Amino acid sequence: MTSERQQYEIDVDASVESIRRLNSSATMAASEHLLDHHFPSVEAALEPTTIAERVVLLDGLWATQLFRESGASDLIVNNIAKHAKQLIEILHALPVNALENKPEMVVAAASVGLPVILNHTSSSAGSFRQNYSFATKFFHWVTREHFPIVDKRARNRINAIQRSHNAPNRIRSDTAAMGGLTYAAEYPRWITFYSDLIVGLVPRDRERLLREDHDSQIPSYRIKNSLLRILDKVFYTQGGGSGLGRFTTVGGADE
Repeated sequence: MTSERQQYEIDVDASVESIRRLNSSATMAASEHLLDHHFPSVEAALEPTTIAERVVLLDGLWATQLFRESGASDLIVNNIAKHAKQLIEILHALPVNALENKPEMVVAAASVGLPVILNHTSSSAGSFRQNYSFATKFFHWVTREHFPIVDKRARNRINAIQRSHNAPNRIRSDTAAMGGLTYAAEYPRWITFYSDLIVGLVPRDRERLLREDHDSQIPSYRIKNSLLRILDKVFYTQGGGSGLGRFTTVGGADE
């Protein structure tokens, strides 16, 4: 698989500036600290009796707009609870560095996990949104080493990076450009992008990104982040708009 890797270069200085900018926001720091506290482990995050707390928290903090459809939140909670045991087994089977070294394992896990939320209703009429952005954010926080977040700001920035590198099978610039591509079929492109990017980062740049994220966080809200979590901050911040936190913006309502 290594021979098929797409090579990417990112401006590490600009990435560090984006990290510092996002980490300077007290409200963003508080948001991440709360999510870190309530998603402490795979088992705790997927505990059936308290899943509703994390669905409500994530939706409220990062404005995924589940409120748009009455009953959608409860359907999602019930579906996650129903599949919790299976999801825990699948996620525990992922090595810590699976995104970097074995992205096909992350793709396989996502192919089982995401539909639990994307297909949260049994309605044959298909009246509910699939809540693509919420699904990726939920699984990102369940295990922050593996699942990239999908939202329109990161989408915009990553698409620009891929176009500048003439990458094939790019992440679309917006959902309207996806044509007949389903969310389940598009998500592996996000996994592949982050996998290729992380593989291409030299140790010096990896260490710098990790160090700068740690050092620039507000001490009272400081948490330990994975490289994937940090890169998500970079692309979200560089993706346009004036808001610093997903919880202050429309946060993927079009996903």
